[in-house]
Amino acid sequence: MSEKAKISFRKARAVAPTYNRVAEVIHNKSANRYNYGKNNLLPNELLTAIEAGVTASACRQKKSTFIAGKGLADVSISSMMVNSDQTANHLISELSDYAGVFRGIALKVIYNILGEPYRVTALEFECVRATDDGRFYYNEKLNDRKDVKADRIYMDVFNRHESPSSRLRRVRGQIDEYGRQVGDIIYHFEKKAGQKIYPKPVAWAGMEEIEADAALGRLDWRNVKRGFRPDVILTTIGEYDDEHEDEAGKTEQDYFDASIDQFCGEDATPILNIRVDKKEQAPEVFAFDSEKLLNSTTEAADRVARRVCRAMEVPDILIPGLARQGQLGNTQELLHTMKLFALTSLDYQRLIAQALEMVWPQFDWTIEPLELIEEIPDWLIDKLTDDEVRALKGYKPLQQQPTE
Repeated sequence: MSEKAKISFRKARAVAPTYNRVAEVIHNKSANRYNYGKNNLLPNELLTAIEAGVTASACRQKKSTFIAGKGLADVSISSMMVNSDQTANHLISELSDYAGVFRGIALKVIYNILGEPYRVTALEFECVRATDDGRFYYNEKLNDRKDVKADRIYMDVFNRHESPSSRLRRVRGQIDEYGRQVGDIIYHFEKKAGQKIYPKPVAWAGMEEIEADAALGRLDWRNVKRGFRPDVILTTIGEYDDEHEDEAGKTEQDYFDASIDQFCGEDATPILNIRVDKKEQAPEVFAFDSEKLLNSTTEAADRVARRVCRAMEVPDILIPGLARQGQLGNTQELLHTMKLFALTSLDYQRLIAQALEMVWPQFDWTIEPLELIEEIPDWLIDKLTDDEVRALKGYKPLQQQPTE
């Protein structure tokens, strides 16, 4: 075999499989806490990614709406002030967003002079971390990806069975340390295998899809606003005189530019002018199909958007623009999809109710689900039969009259 034809063979290295982001929870001994994610910023990064993508943001809104439902079933407490700014229903609405995004909520409980729960507010879930001594701390600077110990407010876990005198002793300690009562915390989520310290949202496993959805939007923007997309390429031979002016005070270059401007207004076709010395030097022009590029990103955006819906646990049929052809005309499929989604919202509603029951067990914190029939648009109601409408209300079909 000649030197030029010599072929070398290399042994391929084994490459470890890669996975989507893993929601790691690590005991950070030096910081006396449990890291929420590899860099302790899992909920913050997730929230940022969701807010950057239109599909994820739409899913977040739909999820929150279904979880909040129609508010508290017990109207006698729905308007009760649970803190200085919110009624019980307003608090339910805020907690529904946190629960939908993180599958967990955090509450701050403030006591009155008798040591009884007096006010309850929602804490920013993404700013709370668990310590290794059984407490939690809140640091609003986590929103800026900073977590300096001096900015932390340490809180004890709320204990409904604790005596009022014990609570008041701790309140005095809080006042001595922080200058005010910082309250106790209820950090509530559904504990399961591998999720004893923090909840691990399903959306975190779909972070690649959520980020890709936002990136595709930026790609389209760049292609349209900043892309290289001349519609006409004009090749001219030789230079135009831009020094000697005529009686009108214009040069040869001025007249050429003026003629080009007639075709290149603000909204006109852009022209690329290439100057060469000889005709043979004129470049060969290849057409670039920008429409094909934009169409390809549209197809990718639809495909990725459906994956985002799966990661956010929201049916894609509920997101504008994602319903497949003929899907909205299939009333049974639409109704069943919405009904199943409403049922999944019960888990989140139960999560919120359980947390509030810890503070005020004497009240019924059940959240009333949305009535499906009220959420269906008029155009869809018109497509339903009488029996389908009755079925949505829980009534039996109309009895068919025997035909003669």
